[in-house]
This record gives sequence, C-alpha cells and structure tokens, in this order.
Amino acid sequence: MSTIISAGTNEGGQELRSRSELSAKELFREVGAVLRLSEAEAAKLAEVQTEAPEDQTMIINMGPQHPSTHGVLRLMLELQGETVLRCKPIIGYLHTGMEKTGESLTYMQGGTNVTRMDYLSPLNNELVFSLAVEKLLGIDGDIPERAVWMRMLLSELNRMSSHLLFLATNGMDIGAVSMMLYGWREREEVLRFFQKVTGLRMNHNFIRPGGLAADLPAGWRDDVLEILDNLP
Repeated sequence: MSTIISAGTNEGGQELRSRSELSAKELFREVGAVLRLSEAEAAKLAEVQTEAPEDQTMIINMGPQHPSTHGVLRLMLELQGETVLRCKPIIGYLHTGMEKTGESLTYMQGGTNVTRMDYLSPLNNELVFSLAVEKLLGIDGDIPERAVWMRMLLSELNRMSSHLLFLATNGMDIGAVSMMLYGWREREEVLRFFQKVTGLRMNHNFIRPGGLAADLPAGWRDDVLEILDNLP
C-alpha cells in the first residue's frame, strides 16, 4: 500500500519543507499553500487528479490546538478515505515543569504543586502524591481510617465532576446543547460541595500527607445524598 505524506509532515517529524521542494499534489493538499498560490501555480493544480486511488492513504495532522487552550494534544492520523487506520498521539505542548518545581518543595508543600496538574481532578492528584509520600516515609499504615474513607469520598466525587465536564464538552462539540447544559449543571453541585468542604472550588490542596487538612463539615452526608439524588 502506497502512502501520501501531507506536505510539511512526516511520521515523528515536525519540520516544514519549503514550497519549492513540494510537488503540485503536495501543494494542493496544503491548505495554507493553496491560499497563497499564484495564477500560474493554480493553473498547474487544475491539471492534477484530486481524488486519490482507493489503495492509497494520507497522513494528516489533527491539532495541536491553540496553546491558550487546556490539554493541548496533537494527533497524527493515517486515513484511507474517511477511515482512520492509525493514530499517533504527540504530547508535551503544555509541559509545565512540575517535576523541576517539586525539587525545591517540601513534602507538605508538594500538594500545592500537584493539585494544579489537572484542574478538573485536583483531589485525585493530591491523593496519589500523598500516598507516595506516606509510603516513602513508612507511615502508610498509620493513616486514620476516617481520613482514608474521607479521601475516597472526595476522590470519587471529583472523578464524577471530571467526567461530567468531559461529557458536557463532548456534547458541546457535537452540537448537543442539552447534554452540555446538564453536564455543567450537575458538575456545579459537586463544586459547591467542594467549596463548602475545602474553601475552594478547584485546586484545593486538601488531601495532604498524613491525612487531610480538616474534617468534613456538619451536614456533609445530606449534601452528598442530595448530589446523588439530583444526578440523572
């Protein structure tokens, strides 16, 4: 099976080739180049067969999205018609140097760092960091049972809120407005509970090595049951 490589890309590479090195077919596939074609170049493209044979594939880029967005990801896709044959994810466009920052922090300060790694699921990041620190210090068997279950409760609620936003944004992308509104609405109730417990809607720094920053407030059980009852 032959392969058509989109202009300026190859599998694993990110460099751009000059227009003088591109064939007429490659220029035609490169949208940016097509917009800058001269009349003479456009006349050459008019003679090019635009439909690829059925046994040929095309490798194109999906993303990366604009760096101001969250969770930037680039995908290199091998397509045969409209069928995706292969997908190669390329990450690292928003590397924030959390590991290097953590080298200058104490174990107790580390929670303020890891909670910002994923603003949708900060409590889960805090949990795995605390578990690692406790294991390193040899105190993983000394955590109060109440703190263990409180951690689990908060992490599960955080997982629910994260997944609700995932579903809501997917609905927004496909034009399902109701799906988007329901997801945002239910997630908001979880965030209100987190604010009541930790003082913050996100980036809580509440789960810490040795336990938690504080106990759950009075009436927390009714708040959780109300959240569960309101879910579809």
